Amino acid sequence: MQKKVVILGGVGLIGTHLALKLLQRGYEVYCVDSRELSSSPLLRDTERTRFHFVRHNIVTPFTIRCDEIYNLCAPTRLSYDKQLPVEALQTYLQGSFNTLENARTKFSKVLYASSAVIYDNSSRPEFDPRERRAAMIEGVRAAEMIHRAYAAEYGVDCRIARLFNTYGSGCDLNDRRVVTRMIASALQNREITIFGSGEQVRSFAWAGDIADGLIALMEATPATPPRTLDLGGDTPITIRALAEKIIDLTGSRSQINHLSARYGEIRERRPDLSTAGREVGWRPKTPLIEGLKRTIKYVENQLASYSGTARTWVEIYG
Repeated sequence: MQKKVVILGGVGLIGTHLALKLLQRGYEVYCVDSRELSSSPLLRDTERTRFHFVRHNIVTPFTIRCDEIYNLCAPTRLSYDKQLPVEALQTYLQGSFNTLENARTKFSKVLYASSAVIYDNSSRPEFDPRERRAAMIEGVRAAEMIHRAYAAEYGVDCRIARLFNTYGSGCDLNDRRVVTRMIASALQNREITIFGSGEQVRSFAWAGDIADGLIALMEATPATPPRTLDLGGDTPITIRALAEKIIDLTGSRSQINHLSARYGEIRERRPDLSTAGREVGWRPKTPLIEGLKRTIKYVENQLASYSGTARTWVEIYG
């Protein structure tokens, strides 16, 4: 029997790669998003025999009979998280309730794509409104708890993936992901801005590798409490070194401009991949340089045909 899979936030970067991989497996895929399908250059021309697009905001209840639900919905653009915290929290909280109610009544498995920011204020337990990702931090923490509560009280089969920095082809050039932003600036010989010294350490993962990790987690045996693991890159690099590498790969004349450090900036954010390796046999496969070259080619093509489409308030990610 053909597996029926729903991807909430399927037009986003990771959702795009996930949809294509699931279609390759022969599954029937429902891509649900608040944006138009045209926002995903890699999905908009997908053959529609087993691929279905549904425009819907998960803040509103929905009913889809399916085997699996990947919830990738999160307003990750920093400006939206800061300027529209109510809408952001509705996506995290009400979106989780609506997703889990559908799963509970239709007996679906659910994978929630959480975020690495859940670790960011571990040393600051009190809510701090100056934190630029305050709504996101509190939102993903509450969303994870909602999933654990549904698993404990209703027996819903839930899994949680904490996603770290992700990049790749298929991204929206307006989403302000650091890799995309730097590449677009470099290709146009514009200055590349860095907040603070640029010595912040991050690990970047190719979106296709993250999609493989999500599938592996979904296919793992159920666990109580819900299986929770980090998914991200395994090659740490400073933000300044990343900018220098992108300038070198693009042959750009861009200069690096350092702005004031942002409040609450995390010095180092790296995933612990031991659990993912041990429990689902996953590690990232794409070397950073190879992934950057692919993304540079993609962004170059997008800039050549970019029509300046209007931005929407929510970026469905990772």
